[in-house]
Amino acid sequence: MTAVWSLNEIQSLAQKAARGAGYDFGLAEDAGQAVRWLLARDLPGADALLTACDVSRRAATEHCPLTVGCAWSDGLFETKDSTPRSVASPLLLVPFLSWTAQRTKTSLCVSWPGAAFALSPDGGVKLRGQTVNPKGAEVRVETAIPEGLIELHEGHRASVDCAIYVALGELAGRTYAPPTEASRQSGAGAGLTDND
Repeated sequence: MTAVWSLNEIQSLAQKAARGAGYDFGLAEDAGQAVRWLLARDLPGADALLTACDVSRRAATEHCPLTVGCAWSDGLFETKDSTPRSVASPLLLVPFLSWTAQRTKTSLCVSWPGAAFALSPDGGVKLRGQTVNPKGAEVRVETAIPEGLIELHEGHRASVDCAIYVALGELAGRTYAPPTEASRQSGAGAGLTDND
């Protein structure tokens, strides 16, 4: 079952979930922005983040989509015709490469087996393929844009599977301070009645 959420709600939840998974504040903030960007284009960004959070505990940094995406966005990797790079949850790279295309004013194509995204300097996004959210893939970034891609339009709401939302909420819950008797006595929390 899916539910519709505001993009702000999902961005905030994604940021907290990334923090709960152990990402630092900067990467967690970027994760929230990337998830929002993907969901606004009706792509499974929340699912991709959950996969990345699970894989990041076992994978090396060079396979982490958030670390690699930030490095590309910050100009640390060559964007033109790069060699294939093995990345977990590669869908999370797409927003970072879109921002890179806009910053460098260069059209880019990011692809892996089963999917290709064309990213234009004006922020446009086109897609070809069905395998948009693999758990991991060999990713290529090139300047040659293939034919036959379908344009994705930006929306204002996010459809997220309820199980994914709950799982992200559980990760976010790791960032909350545990209640103590002292905090309750000093007025923290709702107490026995919640009349807000």
